[in-house]
Amino acid sequence: MWLLVGVDWTSLAVILALALIPEYGMNKVSAGTLGNGTVFYLMLCFMLAKSLQATGVAHRLAVWFLTSSFSRKGAWCTIAMIFVSIFVLSSGLSSSSTIMIFLPILYEIFESLGYEKGKGDAFPAVMIASLAIVCQIAQATTPISHAMTLIGFSSYNSYTGNTMEFGQYVMAAMPVGILTAVGWFLVCRFVWKPDVSRLSRLDYDAIKGNQGPLTRQEKIAAAVYLAVVVLWLAPGISKYICPAVYPALNKIQQCYPPIAGIILLHFIKVEGRPVLSYKDAVSAVPLGTLLFMGALLHLGSALANTEIGVAAWLSDTIGVYCNGISPMVFVVIIAALSVILTNFMSNSVTCAICMAIAMPLSLGIYDGMISPLLPAIMITIGINFAFATAPATPPVAIAADSGWISAGKLFQYGMAAGLVGILVMLAVGMPIVNMVC
Repeated sequence: MWLLVGVDWTSLAVILALALIPEYGMNKVSAGTLGNGTVFYLMLCFMLAKSLQATGVAHRLAVWFLTSSFSRKGAWCTIAMIFVSIFVLSSGLSSSSTIMIFLPILYEIFESLGYEKGKGDAFPAVMIASLAIVCQIAQATTPISHAMTLIGFSSYNSYTGNTMEFGQYVMAAMPVGILTAVGWFLVCRFVWKPDVSRLSRLDYDAIKGNQGPLTRQEKIAAAVYLAVVVLWLAPGISKYICPAVYPALNKIQQCYPPIAGIILLHFIKVEGRPVLSYKDAVSAVPLGTLLFMGALLHLGSALANTEIGVAAWLSDTIGVYCNGISPMVFVVIIAALSVILTNFMSNSVTCAICMAIAMPLSLGIYDGMISPLLPAIMITIGINFAFATAPATPPVAIAADSGWISAGKLFQYGMAAGLVGILVMLAVGMPIVNMVC
C-alpha cells in the first residue's frame, strides 16, 4: 500500500492494523508511533533546521561555495564546488529542503548559459541528476533531519535492544558518503564527459547578487546549529578518542541539544524579533512524515517482537538458504540488496525488508560471527542511495519532473551512481564498521 497509494492515509491504516493486534492495542501503538523518541527527535531536527533556512544561512552557504575563488578557476572546479555545497547542506538538512534551495540556482545557471528544456543537452541533465544523487549520498552520512537514516537507527534498536550511536554511525557513514560523492564526480568528469564549455561565460557576480556581510541573525543561527551538531557527535566520538570523558558525555541524550537550541533561538532577539520564533519552527514540521515514520517504526517493532514470532519465523525460513554462506558474504549481499531495492521502491520499505532479513539472521545463525551493527549500518547507508527512479525518493521525483532530464538518462546515471555507492560501502564502509563495532 505504501508503494502503490502513498504514505498519507496508508500510515493511519497501518497504525489501526497494529492497534488491533492483541499484544499491542491503541495505547501502546500511540506511544510507539508519535510517542516514539526517534519521531520526536526528527521533529526537533526539522524545527532546528528551519533556522538555517529562515535566516538565509543555507542559501548564503550555497552561493558562497558556487562563487568562491576556487570555483572560478574553471568549469570542473565550478561543478566540484556545486557538489561540495550540495553535500554540505544535505548532510544537515533534509534532502528535499536542499534540492529546493539549489533548483532555482541551477535553473538560473542553465538559462544564463542559453540552455533550453527538452533539447537533451548533457550538461543540464548531468547536473540535475547530480543534485538528487549528491543530496541522497549526503543524507546517508548523518541522522540529522534525515527520516530514512533515523528509521535505520530505530529498526536496529527494535530488533536488538541496543543503540546505534550518532558518532559511531557518522564515523563509518561520512567516509563512505564523501568517497561516493568523489567517485560520482569522477564518473561525471571522465565517463559521461558533458560539454562544459559554456560555463566559461558564467557570471559569478550575478549569482552572488548584492549579498552583504553575515547578519547577526545568521551568525547566531549558525553558531547554535553548529553547537548542537558538536553535542550530537561528542558522545560517540569520545568513546574512541577520549574514553575517560565518554561516561559524562554519554548522558547527553540526542534530544537535549536541539531542544536547548530551539529555546535559545526563540528567546535571543535581534532588533526586537526572535532569531527563530517557536511558531516558525513548528511550521517546518511535516506531520505526515512523522505519522509515516511512527507507523513504520512500530511496524518494525512488531516484526521484532518475540511474542508475535515473525522474526523467528523469518530466521528459520530464510536461514535455510543461508547455510554455507559465510557471514561476510551475507553482509555483502544484504548491503548490495539494500542499494538495488531502494532504487525501485521507497527507501523505508527497503529498510523494513532488509532489516527483517538481516537482523534475525545476525542474531540467529550468524550470532557471535558478526555484530548485528555491521549489516544495520550497511543497510542504513544503502537505503539512502536511491538515485535511479522517481518512486525511489522525493528528490529523485523532483529531478525527474524538472524537464531537464529524461527518465532513461536519470535511470542510467542513477544506476551508475548506485554501483559506485555499493563498491565504496564494501571497500571502505565494512572495514570501518568492523573497527568501531
